[in-house]
Amino acid sequence: MHTNSGPYNLNGEKSGDIIPISQNIKILEEKLKEDPGNMQYQHDLGHSYFLQGNLKKAISVFQELLQRQPNLALAHYHLGLSYFRSADLANAIRSMHRVIEIDSDFTMAYYWLGLINYRAGHTHQAIESLMNCLKRDPQSLIALYDLAVIYLTIGRNKDAIKVLKKLVLSYPENEAAYYHLGRAFNNLERYHEAIFHLSKALELNPNDNRARKLIESIKEFTRYPEGPI
Repeated sequence: MHTNSGPYNLNGEKSGDIIPISQNIKILEEKLKEDPGNMQYQHDLGHSYFLQGNLKKAISVFQELLQRQPNLALAHYHLGLSYFRSADLANAIRSMHRVIEIDSDFTMAYYWLGLINYRAGHTHQAIESLMNCLKRDPQSLIALYDLAVIYLTIGRNKDAIKVLKKLVLSYPENEAAYYHLGRAFNNLERYHEAIFHLSKALELNPNDNRARKLIESIKEFTRYPEGPI
């Protein structure tokens, strides 16, 4: 059974008792019978279905809500996430664009638009969206990380290094960032810097077998320490 994970229920009220999502859905459905025009209840019902994984119901509830009030940015946002989890990327992209049309400072809409575009194979648009997210939140861990990984994937290693250096400046304990820095420097054949950052990743996480294997591969390839790297 799925439950809410935080100290707040779906209405944002602090609660010592965590209500199972299925029970919360029943409560909201009853409230909507009593007050069918309450858009907050309807939004929370759609979000509850989303958290439960019942994406068809979530999409249906959000669509009905937006027919009544088409300019609710948060409803478009959660509709977009529901489409994304349903693998309907085209509608997910349209929903996130609609969020941004309504509220150009909705930072997480830019992030998800970037991720959805990347999954859809629209790499340029993905990078643009993630950069727009970072304009609004320069220290966003997830946006910095995903942008760097995209750069690595398409071979823009120098750009990846710039982004990853910003990431470790704000999050110096982020082991994955050091690992990817090692990858990027290795791709550029800057082996000393690669080993340095991969070793830092291992310091932070001794169980990081990816970093260990890449260090071993670099040393074998470069004959380190017998010969120069």
